[in-house]
Amino acid sequence: MNRTLLIPACAIGFLFAGCGRHNANVDGAGNVDPGNADAGSDATPSFNLRLTGVDPGDYVSARMRIQAVRVEGGGAVLADSVQTPEVELTDVGNSFLLASFRPPAGVEDVDFTVSFEGGRVATTSASFDVNTRCQILRLSGKVSRISERKHAVIHLDLARSFVPSGAAMIRCSV
Repeated sequence: MNRTLLIPACAIGFLFAGCGRHNANVDGAGNVDPGNADAGSDATPSFNLRLTGVDPGDYVSARMRIQAVRVEGGGAVLADSVQTPEVELTDVGNSFLLASFRPPAGVEDVDFTVSFEGGRVATTSASFDVNTRCQILRLSGKVSRISERKHAVIHLDLARSFVPSGAAMIRCSV
């Protein structure tokens, strides 16, 4: 699948990400849901941006390092820090917390930017470093859709996203 088909596929998966099938209750710092614990009853609700791997194919491990996460809406930066700096994407069924954000009242759309620092993938017979240079996910979401489940989940198709590029390197194509 080439890049022009993969980006819309990720975006479509993102729009339907609030399906509720991902386990966000796994113990660990990357899966703590801050919710509205520190907010009053009239506060703007808090939402989460999450990342999950789907269709691992031949990969038994896909450990990726998250370099940056940014959430913007209404002309303001809503989140600009990484909650989970490293994720194991072959842990299918688990979605990792990337950022928490509170869109201001009246904001209808939010923009997400996720960049990777690199990583390592493995099959049963070999392991490879992942080259993620110039690979940045840029997606948008409707606040009304995200508010249905209080989170948005980016689905990264592992079997189609990692492309061999040399003997000891795999290129991430998103």
